[in-house]
Amino acid sequence: MITDGRRNNSISERYLFRPRQCPHDSIIIEGHSGHISLQALRWLSRNNVPVFLLDFDGSLISSILPPIPVKADLRAAQFQAANDPKTKFHIAHALVKAKLTRSLQFLKWLAERYDIEKQVHLAEEEVRSLNKASTVPKIRTVEGRTALRYWQAFKEIMPERLHFQGRMTTSHQNNAVDPINVALNYGYGFLKVECRMAINSVGLEPAVGFLHEPANYQTKESLVYDLEEPFRWLIDLTVIQAFESGKLNPLDFTFTRDDYLYRIETEGRRRFLDLLREQFNSGVSYKGRICKWDTVIEEKTSELARYLIGSRSELDFLEPVPILERTDSKVMRERILSLTSFEARALGITKQTFHDLRKKARDQRSFRVYSKVKNSLN
Repeated sequence: MITDGRRNNSISERYLFRPRQCPHDSIIIEGHSGHISLQALRWLSRNNVPVFLLDFDGSLISSILPPIPVKADLRAAQFQAANDPKTKFHIAHALVKAKLTRSLQFLKWLAERYDIEKQVHLAEEEVRSLNKASTVPKIRTVEGRTALRYWQAFKEIMPERLHFQGRMTTSHQNNAVDPINVALNYGYGFLKVECRMAINSVGLEPAVGFLHEPANYQTKESLVYDLEEPFRWLIDLTVIQAFESGKLNPLDFTFTRDDYLYRIETEGRRRFLDLLREQFNSGVSYKGRICKWDTVIEEKTSELARYLIGSRSELDFLEPVPILERTDSKVMRERILSLTSFEARALGITKQTFHDLRKKARDQRSFRVYSKVKNSLN
């Protein structure tokens, strides 16, 4: 039984789950008060449901995971690959290639609405240099230079009221002081949970990575950070959609009194978590079937494991390819605003629909144009 007590002025909601009938594959605790019984922990462990404890900024404090599969051959192969420069380079290259490809795709999606063609072009130039990288440090250099262009594009589209200046300069980004960075950090914490679950279920060692060094100051679980890279775009997309749609706004963020840390208020965090779940539960075509993105992460982790033990000859994090479309592009907005009421009627668009579309096209928020109307406008 779960009792939700986060809302102070309402009746607490209760959820009851029977053994082997729990509809959730993980439990994320992100509150600062409450309790969990030993009986609940035992029940969750027996049903292979991991428990993750997140801090207010999305950082992973602790986890209670089901027993990891004992696969000595896989662990040995992972350690061997991490110590082999050629294999390590190949895996790191595949991870970064997927990350940069998705980053460019995401920037081009943003460019449909915002004037960031220059930043997209500069990012493309940096990505092309990945083919010349011959070592893992050089791969990380390309990744860092592309990230600089990427976050410059982010900065270009952000309203001044959100105070976004970039991701990371000389200090660690966990102490974020603007809404965008706070939301990104929280979302990356959510992604970390998904990757950690996948690693545990497959039986890999989370501390041994290929792109991130085990001794890196940012993490003790290098493989978790490695597997995050091809999927970070999911978080970036969700953050943009959250602010474009108004699901998050500056009023949802506040500084704490004691330590002056910036954080998302409870209700804003709830709405953002709903968007994250929706994003990870969205379907994508992969290997002849429709998969959720959390399933894709686990599948890619399994593919890495099979590659390490030699049962898979190729390693590819580029597939599946997401379909990023937006119906509120600059072209569509201009088309709607230039349309006369007579032309709209001739296209079969009702007076009320035409009025609503013009109102939305003038607004800064994102909006959807349904396929029937979209086809009429094209």
